[in-house]
Amino acid sequence: MAKLKDSEVILRYLYLGTDQPFYIRKPQPLDIEEGCRILGPIKTLAEATATTKTSNAVNGAAEEDPAVRKLAEAVTLTEPPLEMVERVMKSGTLVRPDECLFALAFLARTFRSQEEKHKVYDAIPKLIERSEDLFQFVHFYQKLATTGKGFGHGMKTALTKWYDKHTAVELAKLLASDRSCYKWGHKDLLVMLHMNLKDRDKMDVIDAAVGGKKKRSTGEKKKSEVVENGLGSSDEVPNKADENAGESEEQVCEAVQVLKDMKMFKSVQTATQACQLIKKHQYSIQLVPAPLHRVPAVWECLFSRMAYRDIVQAALVLQDYKLLKDVDTPFSTAYGNVLNRVTSVSESKLHPIFIYQTMRLYEERQRYLNVVKEAVHTANNLALKNVTANPTVMKQFYNALNSSMLNYQRTGLRFFVTLDLRSKQSKKPVFGNRLMSCQAAYVLLTLPMLKRETHVNIMSFTEQPNKLTNVNLTREMAFFQGCDHIQAIANRKTKVDICEPIRHAQRTKAKVDVFLTIVDSLIRVNPKRGSPVQVLNAYNAETRNKAVYIIVSLSRHQQDLCHADMAATRRVLEIVGCTEETPKVIDAYVKGHFA
Repeated sequence: MAKLKDSEVILRYLYLGTDQPFYIRKPQPLDIEEGCRILGPIKTLAEATATTKTSNAVNGAAEEDPAVRKLAEAVTLTEPPLEMVERVMKSGTLVRPDECLFALAFLARTFRSQEEKHKVYDAIPKLIERSEDLFQFVHFYQKLATTGKGFGHGMKTALTKWYDKHTAVELAKLLASDRSCYKWGHKDLLVMLHMNLKDRDKMDVIDAAVGGKKKRSTGEKKKSEVVENGLGSSDEVPNKADENAGESEEQVCEAVQVLKDMKMFKSVQTATQACQLIKKHQYSIQLVPAPLHRVPAVWECLFSRMAYRDIVQAALVLQDYKLLKDVDTPFSTAYGNVLNRVTSVSESKLHPIFIYQTMRLYEERQRYLNVVKEAVHTANNLALKNVTANPTVMKQFYNALNSSMLNYQRTGLRFFVTLDLRSKQSKKPVFGNRLMSCQAAYVLLTLPMLKRETHVNIMSFTEQPNKLTNVNLTREMAFFQGCDHIQAIANRKTKVDICEPIRHAQRTKAKVDVFLTIVDSLIRVNPKRGSPVQVLNAYNAETRNKAVYIIVSLSRHQQDLCHADMAATRRVLEIVGCTEETPKVIDAYVKGHFA
């Protein structure tokens, strides 16, 4: 089997955060040493290029270091690294941007030629959208510094362009809602950059936010220049100059006033005043003072202006503030209606896993999936344990869950899904999602696929390792109907051979693009850690196909498949746990975005 090319390894890293065919959700910070190791071929090629250009410039002929040249010849990059990063960041299937932002910072630090560096600098303001991503990129850029940690001319220009691409009003909103992360904030960056933008409105906003000196108006400068040069009397010029200055001041005041209004709103005292300002200026929940979070009227003003993800998560906050009581109130009814607004559910493109896990947290009167955080939360809110979830809100949660099943993006591929259905799995929790059972995970991963894809065959393992049986889920089933159906046909024991789905397809002459096998514990059903690579390759050779094999181990937290050559393994992916990121990884893999 041919070894993976360096570009394929880097692509895998950008999507999975590792060079292994294995995915686990990574709430922990990115490992910089691991990232530098995987991106090492880029540095090798950059050093070899720099050595060649230096020797040509000095001696007129190439006198490369043989060792550097040998390492560079072994590098197998099929496309420029920057183009690779750009394509991944724009793909829409990225689980988290951390690895791409790190790669972008790595390229900015590694490239030697001015042409390559400028390409990276030009890409930074185009690729980075959110403030959090900007701060994380700067954090990585500083961590990769070998000498000084300041910004060079090129990086200052790139970061300046990032701010300059916003309008004056957008800049005002950005700075008013500034929240630092990764030890960086907008004010920290602006102080270091010493920006001098051409747009005076933007400069006035920056000066007002950072506390810079107020600049004289353009009209005042023109007036003083004319008087000093004796080109006209001071009485003749002011009228036009003052008129221009007045127009400019009016524009400046609009952006600066937005900044001042937002800062004043953060300290507003009464709910009535807050509601008026929210309706007038479209303020977000992040700007609302903490004491007003307990006022129902404020939330009702915010609902129409909130993203659907924030509306779903708001249930946990509203429960803590005792705004969603166990009996119906006008406010709980209003929240339920917003929660089940079909248009919002479909436009949000949220996967049902996210809605389900939030619904379960609300049902259990909890707020965090993290065990330690939830222990502290429970200790501080003991009264919640005596309160039941609001029935109307729970009903609307369930309706939203079923509606979100149609958010799955159709691929047009042929799927062969195999489940390990055992009766005990209705109580076995999933890794990374402790309130979700393995049974619920089966339904949440397969039912959206069944509803949207044309070619889906869902089967289950049986007590005989070489026999599969049909599950018979239907497109018309709702979530709990699917759970009841799976529980009804579940076996007490099963014998699993992870290669059996491939052999079944061979026997039935079925053409399959994606084999998706979901089990509760891969090490339990495959104790010898055998890999399906050889059987899959034989199937692909026989059918002249390029099928991939994905296995999801729901309750495990580490890699269990052992391949003969990890560096050469392709078309097989192991995923552990089940979170809202899991379908995204599956989607990117089946579309061939990485090997």
